[in-house]
Amino acid sequence: IATFPVSHYVNFRSVRLNNETRGYVFAFLGDEQSTPHFMRYSGLTGGAINAMQFNNFVRSAIEGTPFIDRCRLFSQETNWSNLEVVQRGTSTNFGEDGFLRPGFSYEQGIAYLHSKVIEWIETEQDLDAILSSDWKTKFAASMVPKGMELNKDFIDTLKTNTNKIIFDILLDEVKKDKKITSQGRLEVALVARKEAMSKKRNKIGCEKYWSDFVTGLAAIDENSMNRLSGFHCEVAKRTEQVVCQIIDFSREAYLYDQRFSQELWNQPKPVDSIVDDFAVEAQNFANSLALSAALSAASVAFVLFDVRRDNATNMADIWGAIIAGFNIVISFGTMTNIGRYKIRNEEARILFFDKLFLGVKKAAFRAMDLTVRQKIPPEDNPYLIDLEEKKQRFLDDVSYYDYDEPKEFSKDFKTLRQRINQPNAVRNFQKILSMYYIPEVYQVNSYLQEDLVELYKVCDDIHAELTEDINDPGENEKAAHLFERLLDFSSRLEKSLQRGHIYWGFLKQRRILDWDICVVFRYFWGLFCCSSAGCTIPLSPIENETYGIIKEAQVVYDTHRGANLRREIRDLEYLYWATRESEIASLIFVSACLAFIVSWIFTISRIITRLGGPTAVTELGFWGSIASALGAILAVFHFVRKLLILVRLWCTLGGKVRASGSDKDARRALQRIKGVTFTQLMLTAARLGAALGAAIALPWSVAQNAFPEKIDTDRSIPLWIALGAFCAAVGSTIFFFLVEYVVRYNLSPKLGEFVCEAFREELEELFEALSVPENTIDTKQAQQRKTWEYVARDFLHQYRFDTVFAADRFGSILQYIQGGLKQKKEKKPKKKKGGESNL
Repeated sequence: IATFPVSHYVNFRSVRLNNETRGYVFAFLGDEQSTPHFMRYSGLTGGAINAMQFNNFVRSAIEGTPFIDRCRLFSQETNWSNLEVVQRGTSTNFGEDGFLRPGFSYEQGIAYLHSKVIEWIETEQDLDAILSSDWKTKFAASMVPKGMELNKDFIDTLKTNTNKIIFDILLDEVKKDKKITSQGRLEVALVARKEAMSKKRNKIGCEKYWSDFVTGLAAIDENSMNRLSGFHCEVAKRTEQVVCQIIDFSREAYLYDQRFSQELWNQPKPVDSIVDDFAVEAQNFANSLALSAALSAASVAFVLFDVRRDNATNMADIWGAIIAGFNIVISFGTMTNIGRYKIRNEEARILFFDKLFLGVKKAAFRAMDLTVRQKIPPEDNPYLIDLEEKKQRFLDDVSYYDYDEPKEFSKDFKTLRQRINQPNAVRNFQKILSMYYIPEVYQVNSYLQEDLVELYKVCDDIHAELTEDINDPGENEKAAHLFERLLDFSSRLEKSLQRGHIYWGFLKQRRILDWDICVVFRYFWGLFCCSSAGCTIPLSPIENETYGIIKEAQVVYDTHRGANLRREIRDLEYLYWATRESEIASLIFVSACLAFIVSWIFTISRIITRLGGPTAVTELGFWGSIASALGAILAVFHFVRKLLILVRLWCTLGGKVRASGSDKDARRALQRIKGVTFTQLMLTAARLGAALGAAIALPWSVAQNAFPEKIDTDRSIPLWIALGAFCAAVGSTIFFFLVEYVVRYNLSPKLGEFVCEAFREELEELFEALSVPENTIDTKQAQQRKTWEYVARDFLHQYRFDTVFAADRFGSILQYIQGGLKQKKEKKPKKKKGGESNL
């Protein structure tokens, strides 16, 4: 990919008043006013709008509009147009949703604001609203990095630097002002007054400061004083006021979580983010397996029944071939869908290793005693690993953006590493970051500032880890063993990840040992292996070892009050189910693939037989159809699991209905949900019958055809079982459409609210259990969204509403939980006649 620097600029002034009496103004025209972003918007910004605005300015003069009105309108519209240029290029500034970020030094930013203040004064506009909220967003994006809004060290340094620049501009403007006499003495007086007020500079507001600044100046002639106080100090005060507004704007945006203007980064995660046992997407595969097996059983039974009749019509033979043809399409669809599902789970495992595994190791590390933690080698310390990764990311970006090698930073970082076990050293490094590197050295590039903020955040975690001590030798031994086990597990997990190329959305490049047929053997081997909370069992598959780590983490969590491992246990379960579901997906893929191949063989064999070919081909097709019985057995297993889940959920909802009390709306909604659960239970039972019938009819039909003298049963029995399975599969499919487009379709849009209110106590308890101490870098809302995401995953693992509601309705519950529960409104007591309350 070829990359190259891209930039665009906006002039400081949209209009400059040169001679007010004669109406002379100086203005840029077209693209010179504001360059189009990346050569794409010339027709919409500078090349059109700016030129149109100037034409309107001239036309208004011909129409007799007063000069000041024309000048003010031209300024307002041009500033809006300039904003449009920046907005199109940078979006909301933070790189995740924009091509560029606004970047400028404090000197350039203050010079721009200084010119804007003069323009507003000349055009007689409101000096308290010089920047619109959009312009404040742009300036805040460059001047106040995300995460530093409430950092006192950074904000004080920012104000000190900008105030110095404002004062330097004041001195330069005073020197160039021909209306001021005795400029030499005035410059000395201004510097002296600044030094005299330096101690209280950051303790008073800009209004008070500049008022006291002017009144405390030494004796100056009246004309110079009027010019200084009425214009230069007013411009400086207003410029500082705008800077304070930008800082306050960034703080408010941080407090209300508005530094992203696009909801894309705030919206709840979709249903596809759920990785769980028999997830909502996987439930459809059991339906496909059952239908495919029922079709195979029906086709074989029809053909065998027609062969035994020995007549010339052969209608059953024809219907058997047609049904086998349908099975080809269904089997291929199952293969592609299950292939995509397997890849999704493999990507979830990669996501865990890249994003979550380090956090799991941090939690286990932090559960140990401080003296034990300090004995861990630096290369195994997860906090130092994270620190080194963040530092390397910063160095890589420094090189990418063509900055000089940060030798000074490397020296300070080396000092930190030498004293990493001292909390004061960590705090000192954070001060250097917030008072020097972020606001001074890398003030222009917000990407590098973002890297430094991430480094600052890691230092916060390290300081918290250094100042927390467990002091519990007995429980410390368990945590130490868990940490050592995670270290050994890390390399094994990394080797098992499948990062190959994906083809056509459902096939992936894998090692031979990760081929589906090999994974099937590994899956069955895992069924005979155990998992232990105390040790690693040799030769056990990786999912068994993962489950053993989960059990050991649960032991540490239950006995260790100082370690909050609840989130990390949920993350480990995320890994476990992703691994297990990937292997089950391989099992289903192999089963569907066999059904696909067998359906082809069976269909072709019937064609060959009809054309007078050898009967051996037909026998091959019969025996091959037994492979479809594997899919039926697998479907039976899944349907039994789903049936048990539905029965448990149905009983739980019954208890919630009885506990709903006098709230008629909630009671009615829960009864409706319970009814839908019962219909889903009946539907699952019908599909279970279809799969079970197919699993019985297929081998029975083939065995009866191959060994008629040894099987002394009515030959029509497997036919009727297969026909029953076929009818049950087709009937359940029709019933599914009725449930989907009648029963579920008519559910209330407030389904998520009704369910969550019924389980409010459980959700609130989960929120308390999954909450962690908040930091001052990320917004409170973002941190709570993360907690509610864990609550949703934990709650929906306990109560499997995904087995009742398909992805769309289940998504309403998932997203409602992630949005956070609203505070419960207290019902006001009704008043009786006469003013008495009905308590």
